[in-house]
Amino acid sequence: MKRFSIIIILILLLSGLSAGFTDRPLTHLNDAALVPPATNEFTFAVFGDFRASRRDRPYPPAFKQMLYEMNIIAPSFIISLGDVYYGYGGSFQRFKNEINHFLSTIKPLSVPFLNVIGNHEVVGDREREDYVKERFGRLYGSFDFGNSHFILLNTEEIGREGTISGEQLKWLERDLEANRDVENIFVFMHRPMFPQLDPELAKGKSFKDRENRDYLHRLFKKYRVAAVFAGHEHLFSDAVKDGVRYIITGGGGSPLYQSPSKGGFFHYLIVKVKGREVLMDILVPHSLQIRTIAGNDGFEPKAELEITNISSTDLHLRNLLFIMPRAEAGSYRVKALSISPRGHLKDHQAGIRQIKDNGDGTASVSVETELPKNSVIRGTVEVDN
Repeated sequence: MKRFSIIIILILLLSGLSAGFTDRPLTHLNDAALVPPATNEFTFAVFGDFRASRRDRPYPPAFKQMLYEMNIIAPSFIISLGDVYYGYGGSFQRFKNEINHFLSTIKPLSVPFLNVIGNHEVVGDREREDYVKERFGRLYGSFDFGNSHFILLNTEEIGREGTISGEQLKWLERDLEANRDVENIFVFMHRPMFPQLDPELAKGKSFKDRENRDYLHRLFKKYRVAAVFAGHEHLFSDAVKDGVRYIITGGGGSPLYQSPSKGGFFHYLIVKVKGREVLMDILVPHSLQIRTIAGNDGFEPKAELEITNISSTDLHLRNLLFIMPRAEAGSYRVKALSISPRGHLKDHQAGIRQIKDNGDGTASVSVETELPKNSVIRGTVEVDN
């Protein structure tokens, strides 16, 4: 048994996850490295439900814009709450093609991308569920990151849709008990336990079993779960019940279910963890706007961008990209200026975080900087000829 425990710890370390207990470790779906934080301060992004409105439609523009912005903000990882492709109807080959398209869409991201299984992923079909397991890996499990424990559940198990029951529930009980002393526990699922559109669980389209729901809530209360994130309903909602925060964030680009005043707007969340403190910012598409002033095409030795934050949230950008001619790493210089509402310029702190050779004579220079709320900065990268 001791040897088995050591093997689990080694696997977690090698996979880039913080060493903590889980007997069902999850992996992300793209190639970006999951780098453990140096401190107990980090950010992660959450959003859900960005499948097309119909099987023959492309991904919604709002989803593509939010993915672009999250890649620039570059939190430690992104968690999607499911319904990442249409799934229903069509041939099995069409189903495979949709999965390939989804995976190719997230592959270029510099941020690790994890996904909770939604009903559109498996569509209640055993054959398609088995194929998703082949492509995605485990459909529920957990991982540790920094001072926090992350649990991703599957509300779409065939024959148990709309519940967390059977062996999955037994595993959840064990996992919560094993990690009861972790500073923060976060839970993610597709169908919300406390839906806005069916609060009495009478319609059977969201969480289906009131007794199962109430038992889960007691578990989350007992183990002091910091937040439970769900999608499925295409809206935003934030409520606290017995000290447990329940968030519905299903505004990833799919058709909205409510008016804006009732939470029906496209959005993504940036969650900031600072020890035991958990802060959450709600961002809408185009909160981050970037305009090329000069260069940025891989040919010119100077590239200049204007970056605007129109949100009411301070943003920490870790992956502001400049496309430059390829050169030695020490040849690049970065400078940033903040621009006041009256046009006054002031030095602004920025630094080069990473340089990637694109293999075509150009390099992607990743710049890190702070972007205060309602502010504009102008960033410049130059390279010696």
